[in-house]
Amino acid sequence: MRTFQRIADEDPMETLCRMVVETSYDDLPKDVREFGKKQILDIIGVSMGGSGMDGIADVVAFVRDQGGKPESHIPFYGGKVPAAMAAFALAPMARAMDMGDTHYEAGHGAEYTVPTLLAATGLKDKTSGRELLTAFIVAQELMIRTGLGCSFKSIEQPGGSAGGHYIFGAVAAAAKLLGFSHAELMNALGIAKLMTQPHDASMYNEGASMIRFHHGFVAQDAINICRMSRFGVTGPVKEFLAGEQRGYYALFARKGRIDLDAVTHELGARWEMMRTSFKAHAACKCTHTGIDLLLEQMREHEFSVGDVESMHLDVGSLNWTVVAIPKAEKWKPETVPQCQFSLPYVISTVVHDGGIFLDAYTPQARARTDVRGFMDRISADLDESLPPLGTRLTTKLRDGRAIAGVCTIEKGHPDNPLTVEEVAAKFRRCAPFAAYRLDDAAISKVIENVLALEKISDVAADVVSPLVPRDVSGRPKSLLAEAAS
Repeated sequence: MRTFQRIADEDPMETLCRMVVETSYDDLPKDVREFGKKQILDIIGVSMGGSGMDGIADVVAFVRDQGGKPESHIPFYGGKVPAAMAAFALAPMARAMDMGDTHYEAGHGAEYTVPTLLAATGLKDKTSGRELLTAFIVAQELMIRTGLGCSFKSIEQPGGSAGGHYIFGAVAAAAKLLGFSHAELMNALGIAKLMTQPHDASMYNEGASMIRFHHGFVAQDAINICRMSRFGVTGPVKEFLAGEQRGYYALFARKGRIDLDAVTHELGARWEMMRTSFKAHAACKCTHTGIDLLLEQMREHEFSVGDVESMHLDVGSLNWTVVAIPKAEKWKPETVPQCQFSLPYVISTVVHDGGIFLDAYTPQARARTDVRGFMDRISADLDESLPPLGTRLTTKLRDGRAIAGVCTIEKGHPDNPLTVEEVAAKFRRCAPFAAYRLDDAAISKVIENVLALEKISDVAADVVSPLVPRDVSGRPKSLLAEAAS
């Protein structure tokens, strides 16, 4: 096991970069490798499910229309395009169904790094599974620890200043895969620092599609940054995270709680990426404690929607900000993103259907009068005594009973994790919603190959290629071209 400590007063990003560059597959503990494979499988699965959702085909059409050097496949659609454009098309698929993983403090991450890596395999003659897995794990660790240093999720940051650290993970992933030295990686991250794409809570409002397409811009930029870095473009590398004037964390200084020690504490000995949560439900993570609590109440007390008089949810600060306000929008959602981030829509769907998955977001589902009508029986308030993702649910039944409970650790949380078997089942459940429907044999093979990445000699051939549509002659074929013809 290799460990990394800050040398004198070096910037913490320098330390993280040494970890990325110097860590090999053999340095990674077995449990970290297994966790990484589970994450990669999860993101490929949700990308498959997201590939058929609204707006994705339009992005693929845009990407294909640009032309360019055929480097990387577009999974679930077909055709080869420049690697950066393949990343631009693939990354929004990873977020479209909002069922990817999240870290309690650093937020979404693998939805950026996995698409970047899959697209970047087109830049090499061959990428082994060990190379891909190592690049993924160290990039996730760099991204997550950068988020830790500024308490990204637990502190409400000034508008427009949150989430910029995502591009650091995507750049580190591509750079590791391409064999960057420490100096090259620092330079690439220096460019990325000037191209960070922070966002505020407005991305979750108004039904805007940027909540998913933001991922495409980040993944595309990551590959372009690495390639341009090798062409000689330079970025600033001093005062990277630290530095009162020019450091990245200066963005957050007025909110306090900048912790440089957290960035490198036990680096290499303790893998923070393993504190990542997986999603068991196809909705914003901020609804999951409420979903689990409702499902538990329904099982234990054996009631259905017809028995319910009303429901009241007291929610933690993050849940409140993301899925409960503004109330005018959350109680009357229209678009798919609005419904995914609407606490009353999600809870109403769950009490009607016993769960929520992609079929809850079709035009027909979004127009259901039973779900819409029941939303008026749901109310919510902020309770700052709860953890940011915690929920207290009080369900009043028509027979006079009042059932109350609290959930702070949802299914998929590191302390209540999804098993590998559950992630594989989730993968299979996503398959029918894909733009390109894999047969059962292909699905099984992809799952098998991802869970045995250490034995795969060519990721593009054994993981990416099975996701690409092919006609009878075996050539990649675009579903959009089929539709147009």
